[in-house]
Amino acid sequence: MQGMQEQLNIMLWSIAAENAWVMPLCFALFGICIGSFLNVVIYRMPRGMSVNEPKRSFCPKCRKEIPWYLNLPVLSWLILRGKSACCGERISIRYWLVEVACGLFFAAVALLLGQGQCWGFYSLIFTCLWGAVMLAVLSIDWEQMIVLPKMTVAAAAMGVLAATTAPWQLFRTTGAENALVYSLLSGLAAFGLLKLIGVLGKLLFGKKRLEYPACVAWQLRQHGEDLELRVGQDRFLWSELFMEAGNRVQLQEAGICTEPDAAKGTLTFSPEHVCTPSGHTIALEEYEQLQGTCRAMAQHREALGSGDAWIALAIGCLCGWQGCCFALAAGSLLGLLWAVIARIGRGEPMPFGPVFIMGAWVYLFYGKSIMEGIFYTP
Repeated sequence: MQGMQEQLNIMLWSIAAENAWVMPLCFALFGICIGSFLNVVIYRMPRGMSVNEPKRSFCPKCRKEIPWYLNLPVLSWLILRGKSACCGERISIRYWLVEVACGLFFAAVALLLGQGQCWGFYSLIFTCLWGAVMLAVLSIDWEQMIVLPKMTVAAAAMGVLAATTAPWQLFRTTGAENALVYSLLSGLAAFGLLKLIGVLGKLLFGKKRLEYPACVAWQLRQHGEDLELRVGQDRFLWSELFMEAGNRVQLQEAGICTEPDAAKGTLTFSPEHVCTPSGHTIALEEYEQLQGTCRAMAQHREALGSGDAWIALAIGCLCGWQGCCFALAAGSLLGLLWAVIARIGRGEPMPFGPVFIMGAWVYLFYGKSIMEGIFYTP
């Protein structure tokens, strides 16, 4: 195995030395093809669908299979002008952006890492695959504000493999065994750090309480595709109250229409159920609307998404714990810039995962140079 890797490295670097553009171009074309597959993953996995069945891509609206000549990476979206050929349904630009972004990431790995630092061929491939999986995680979190742990674990595995095949370039250490231990410990440390931040943030900022001078009416009913909770004059969308699965809403000194004669107490709402003061659990889907009265409302919110810890695991395995801290700081700055440009107001949902991953990409390509520039003392 080691002899084969050395032969691949010799062949790769000899080609790169004679034609500097060949390797980035080949990696870019490979990345574009991988990006096309990522679009299948991004659409199907959050919906619980298999990425293998059906084998052919299909139109999300009319479900008609898309022929191969209309499913060419990057080109098809441009040729069709962003519309489906079968029914004219608009195709999200996300499909094109994912394919282009994946190709650019692969090209950057070959150009900035492959030629400048002479990484091994396998380490370049594993780093590219890490970036591809993280691009899928970014896109799903951006669109649906969910993180699938199994995807971040797959990225973490790619990060560990990259670290063990390029120990000096990534962690300034020699030996695959040392890099393996450092990669795993860094991933676990990053995961624990984000979990700790989430717990502390929840204790400090995760509770909000509204009290009313007298009993007020509350009502939970359908509002378009969402639910709306009205408490007195205040209105709350269900999707905003439960941006994280661990969020909870309590109505205190409250009664509910399903138990009109029961003593008042605390109603505890989760995304799909409500627990009444008598201890009964009611599925919200069984009722068109629920109502009653209450005296106070309390929100218990996650300060940091639980999925961000899984993203930190994947970042730590490839970039080390220092890279995770850098990505956390850079992601916070990018998120602030994003909020200003997009004019996102207070209380509006905003996923941190995408900018967290972008911060990790910055560290992978330029982080060490930036850190040396900041902390260099002549």
